[in-house]
Amino acid sequence: MNFPFHDRRAASLLSKVREDISHLRSDVGNLFHHTTSHTVPQGARALADTARDRILDGGHYAASRLRSLRSIPQRQAVGIGVLGGAILVGGIYAVIKSESCARARAAELDEESHDDIPV
Repeated sequence: MNFPFHDRRAASLLSKVREDISHLRSDVGNLFHHTTSHTVPQGARALADTARDRILDGGHYAASRLRSLRSIPQRQAVGIGVLGGAILVGGIYAVIKSESCARARAAELDEESHDDIPV
């Protein structure tokens, strides 16, 4: 290569820089190839394995909880059902009672407003 200046040291350093850039370009290409062909697929497989293991662990946990619920004695389960039913009936009664009280108050207010009107 012909340089506009004739300095051997500068020409030598420029040649070394050109060589280093060539090596760097080659190394970046090798890194990119290795990353896309090995690192990313292995990482994806590891991530998939971890997700599968977590899902299996969750399934085992759910199965063990279901087995423990099945092992509750029937008498206790009936007691829980009766208690739940009583709470449900009590809640329904409270709602109906509050609605009937609201209607009674509305009727009283309606009668009082008719009494105030002069005839």
